[in-house]
Amino acid sequence: MKEFFFVVNPTAAGGRVKKTWNKKIKPFLSDFDYDFEFTDDVGHAMKISETRANQGYKIICAVGGDGTANEVINGILKASSPSIFGAFTVGTGNDIPSTFGIPEESIEENIDTLINGQDMKFDVGYCEKADRYFAGIASMGFDAEVADRSNKGKKRFRGTGNYQLALLSTLFKFRPFDLIIEPIDAPTITGPRMILAIANGKRYGAGMHIVPHADPTDGKFHVVALKKISIPALLRLFPKTYSGAHMSHKAIETLEGEKIKVDCPSKPCLYQVDGEILGFLPETFVNKPKLLTVRVPDPWVSYSDIWAQKSG
Repeated sequence: MKEFFFVVNPTAAGGRVKKTWNKKIKPFLSDFDYDFEFTDDVGHAMKISETRANQGYKIICAVGGDGTANEVINGILKASSPSIFGAFTVGTGNDIPSTFGIPEESIEENIDTLINGQDMKFDVGYCEKADRYFAGIASMGFDAEVADRSNKGKKRFRGTGNYQLALLSTLFKFRPFDLIIEPIDAPTITGPRMILAIANGKRYGAGMHIVPHADPTDGKFHVVALKKISIPALLRLFPKTYSGAHMSHKAIETLEGEKIKVDCPSKPCLYQVDGEILGFLPETFVNKPKLLTVRVPDPWVSYSDIWAQKSG
């Protein structure tokens, strides 16, 4: 059995990943004992990863965007045999690999990590109703509406451009949702909320640090909610999420928890995990400590430190 299996999404990043795989990644894999397969539809990466993990491949590596990474993680965790998650950061956002400290936008560093890295265990989130794991953030409200619009649109840009275009398209049609937020060990919170983000990792939307204090190694979710504000105020606030400066706004509230149920009885409310729309509330989100094994650099630097270095 070969050690590595690469799950390649040729349509990720507007089709650029297929070219990147053929021209920039494959030529440098001569030292690898590997197989690979292209995905051909939504959900295919999950099926491939589960099958290959059960066949005994040691490392299943996502080559695509955050959607591909999420599916590979789900395939690994739903398999009956253990495998290690790895990733090339060649997608539009790369928010999931960054959560684990996998180097961004450097194929050479990604290859070095796979060959010379170490294996570490990280927390993941789990959606009970949808039976779906997530590495980064589950959210509902304005950002889920933006994610839905972004996913349905053509990926014209790398990085933040697609998300920002979808954001502007959503902005003036949005109305807050009356959420019921039930942490298992804290009082229930109710009322209109623009955004609710339940986080294992800090960022989504190609670098928006919506929950800057989240940590995928501490065994709990960190949650940020935005109370009702005006659309102009929301427009001014959103750019601040890239630096985390939005946290000082008076409409921001925070909480922590290992299990959180969210509902919106008054009207349908979409929710997303790792950029993928799963459906409508209600949903119960559960933190699963140290469930996922990831191939990371050796020595390892946490994303908190990587972000601090970039910011400083």
